[in-house]
Amino acid sequence: MTLDTVHLHLTDYSVQADNALTIVPSAYKASTGELVSDFHLYTDTSGRQVNGKGAYWNNNHFQLTIAPFTKSLQGVSCFVQFSVPKVHYGNNYYSVGEQGSEAVFKEIEKELWEGGVHTNIETSNLTRVDTFKNIEPEENFSSYAPLFGLLKMRRGVDKTYPESFLLKNTQQQFCVYDKIAEMEKRKVDTSPFPAKTMRFEHRCMNRQKVQNVFGFSFVASLFEGGYLTVKQRQVEEWKQGLFSYEVEEVMSLGSGVIEQELRYFREKYKRNWFDWFLKSNGTRYLAEVAGVEVVRMALQNIEAEKTMVWRAEKTLEQARRESDFVRQAESTNKTLGTLYLELKEKVLN
Repeated sequence: MTLDTVHLHLTDYSVQADNALTIVPSAYKASTGELVSDFHLYTDTSGRQVNGKGAYWNNNHFQLTIAPFTKSLQGVSCFVQFSVPKVHYGNNYYSVGEQGSEAVFKEIEKELWEGGVHTNIETSNLTRVDTFKNIEPEENFSSYAPLFGLLKMRRGVDKTYPESFLLKNTQQQFCVYDKIAEMEKRKVDTSPFPAKTMRFEHRCMNRQKVQNVFGFSFVASLFEGGYLTVKQRQVEEWKQGLFSYEVEEVMSLGSGVIEQELRYFREKYKRNWFDWFLKSNGTRYLAEVAGVEVVRMALQNIEAEKTMVWRAEKTLEQARRESDFVRQAESTNKTLGTLYLELKEKVLN
C-alpha cells in the first residue's frame, strides 16, 4: 500500500506580489453594486490586500485553492492536492517508494515557491490521504461483482469510476475498480500495462481520520518513520474493512444469495418452482458456453419441426431472463470462497 492522492492544508505561507494565482471575483447585486461573498483572501508581500470569493492555481502537478472558512468563522484556508505517482511518473498507475514520495513533496514545494506561494510544506497538515494497491486478478473484473455485493459494497456510486464498488462513510472510503477500464475511459494508452489490473484504494477523508489511522497528521512526520506506518496501517484497514472473513464465512454469505433465488422461484412458480430454478440455472450455463443463437442452430440440425425449435428457443430465452433477473451472470466457475481468498492474499501480502 502506497500513497496516491493527498490533500494538504498549508498552515504557514506567504503570497508574493508576483504570483500565479487566479482570483475568483465576488458576485454583486445588479441593483446596488453591493458585493456578495466578498472575503479578504490575502495580503501579498508588497502590502496589497486582495479580496474576492476565492483564489486558485491549477497546473499539471497540483491544484491549489484559497477559500474562506464557513460563514460562522473568519479567515481563509489554503489547500493543495496532488497525486504522488502522477507527479513522479506522469501517470498514477505505479506505486512510489518513500524516497520518491519525499522527492515529490519537495518538487511541489519548489513549484509553489516559483509561483509566488512561499511555504514550508513539512508544516502542512494532511487533510486527506488516499493509498492504493494494484493487483493482477486471475479473472475478469466482472467475475468478482457478486463477491463485492456480498461484502456490502455498493456498485457505481463513485461517479469518477462508474465501474467500481464502494464502501464508505463520512470518515473513510474503500474503493475497488478496474484500473485498466478507468484508464481507457480517460483515453490513456494502456498497452504498456498488464491486461488486467484491479485497484484497491483506501481514502481517509479528513485530518482527524488521518490522525486516528496513522497516528500523525503533519507532513514532516510522514518522512520521519511515518511512511512505513502508512503501509502497515493500510493493510490493517483493509483487513478490518473488507477482509475480516474466513472463506467459510464467505461461503455462508453466498448461501444466502442462493436462498434468495430459491425464495423468488418458489413464490413465483408455486408447484413447479424448483423445476424452473434448475431450468434457469441450466440456461445460464448454456448462455455462457454457447448462447441462444448457437443452441437454436444445433436444434435445427437435429429437429425438422420448426415449431418445436421456436418453442425451445422461447423457453430458453424466458428462463435466461428469469435467471438474469435474480442474479448477475457470472463469467467464472470459481466459487465465491476461491475468489475471496485470492483477493485477500494479494491485497494483504
